[in-house]
Amino acid sequence: MKTLRNLFIILLVVIMLVPTALTACSDTTDQGGNETTTAGNASDPGAPDAAETTPAETKYDPLAVVPVEDFGDYTFNIISPSRTWAIVNMTATDITGDTIQDAIYERQIAIEERLNINLEEVISTDDITTKLMSTAMQSGEDSFDLAAVQTYNALKMYNQNYVHDQATLENIDLNNPWWEQQFNQDVNIGQKRYITFGNANLIYYSSFYIFCFNKSMVEANGLDNPYDLVANGKWTWDKAYEMMQVASIDNGNDGVYAPGEDILGLTGHINHSRNLILSSGATITTRDQDGFPVYDGLSDKFISAFTKFTEYFINSPYVAISGKNPSPYTGYSTSSGVANYIAVFIDGKSLFLTTGTNEVTTLRNTETEYGIVVVPKYDEAQENYITPVYSATEGFVIPMNAPDPERTALVLETLGALSYNNIVDKHIGTVLHYKVANDPTAIENINMAYASGSIDNAMANNFGTCTNILNNLNTFGNVNITSTFKQIEKKLRADIDDAVLNLG
Repeated sequence: MKTLRNLFIILLVVIMLVPTALTACSDTTDQGGNETTTAGNASDPGAPDAAETTPAETKYDPLAVVPVEDFGDYTFNIISPSRTWAIVNMTATDITGDTIQDAIYERQIAIEERLNINLEEVISTDDITTKLMSTAMQSGEDSFDLAAVQTYNALKMYNQNYVHDQATLENIDLNNPWWEQQFNQDVNIGQKRYITFGNANLIYYSSFYIFCFNKSMVEANGLDNPYDLVANGKWTWDKAYEMMQVASIDNGNDGVYAPGEDILGLTGHINHSRNLILSSGATITTRDQDGFPVYDGLSDKFISAFTKFTEYFINSPYVAISGKNPSPYTGYSTSSGVANYIAVFIDGKSLFLTTGTNEVTTLRNTETEYGIVVVPKYDEAQENYITPVYSATEGFVIPMNAPDPERTALVLETLGALSYNNIVDKHIGTVLHYKVANDPTAIENINMAYASGSIDNAMANNFGTCTNILNNLNTFGNVNITSTFKQIEKKLRADIDDAVLNLG
């Protein structure tokens, strides 16, 4: 079936290209995935009946490559996690005037009519992995057709035969443009796809990290414009730190830059730190030609990046990172951190804010004039900017006891097609563009960030408990990464060997 579908897609592309060539149109796609067309001179000005020979514009229809079936009024059950920092729901109950939720509702109506199903969703505050495992032998109302689980649980579930390899299902084509192909490759092991990410769910798109900067503070301190730095390839950790030093003001002259009292260089949360290090391009593991992880010990680049990041963005006196332990600031703790660290930036008392994309919603109705840029790179020698994605973000899994995995596959594929150039674009426009809608350079940076999402495979699978280890080191501002990783090296290697053996 996949072979026939691929032949159909090739035929569709050829048909689309013929009128494009005849009309000498140049079709491009911007970084946000939006198709644009620039029409050229359709024919020789002297040719007769030129207008009559110009065919109508052909627009890509995602649903044209997705089969249609009648599932007989089937109730399709989805289980999603409860998260305060992300848009998690895949269903909605009505039109409310909320741009994103209305788009989700309209998508729901469209798929229910197309496939003759009823979508039912449970937003669970319980651990979904545990719930799926406990109901693995059950069926009917106790089973789910589709679930969203965190990355580091997916491999364990696959190895214990709780979820399907989606790459083996006929009704899913993971090469379609609504799937995050590179990210799916980075997070899975080898050629398996036991967890997937795509346009159908906004949790992934809420999990990117960005930098916000206070425009007034940049101007008042005579600092380089971050937009220009990004464009010139000079937006680096060193440059950001240099700007943080200049902008910080110790009002109490006590040597402590306290949030809410003094002016800070950067504010953020400790939970982000282990992921932000990935903006250096350094990872714990590499990949072999078959896509399997390889660990040869921590590279000099990773050790250097970890040490430098800790010095600049965790332990620096110009930084207040919520959740650091022990906290040097009263009331600036892990439990109250999310409200605190963003409030500092909103109040105009921090040059930079680093946070997840969806949390930018808290800035929308404030008076602070801010810009948005990609996370800085390690140094100018680094070729590209890399946008870290939360290492435990949730993706799709298809439970082994789903009543009909191919039905789930078709529903998931259809949800993706209905979301393409729609749901994600509305998310980006509403959440991120909202305050900077008239700031085209900010939008360029947002598009750049979404086009460069990256994850550390070792952290995504928590090999050797490395994710926990990195988080603990960050929390205490500890730079002894080499000796610490020596302690977990045996388990880290064993976890990787088991993964390769089981999925090879």
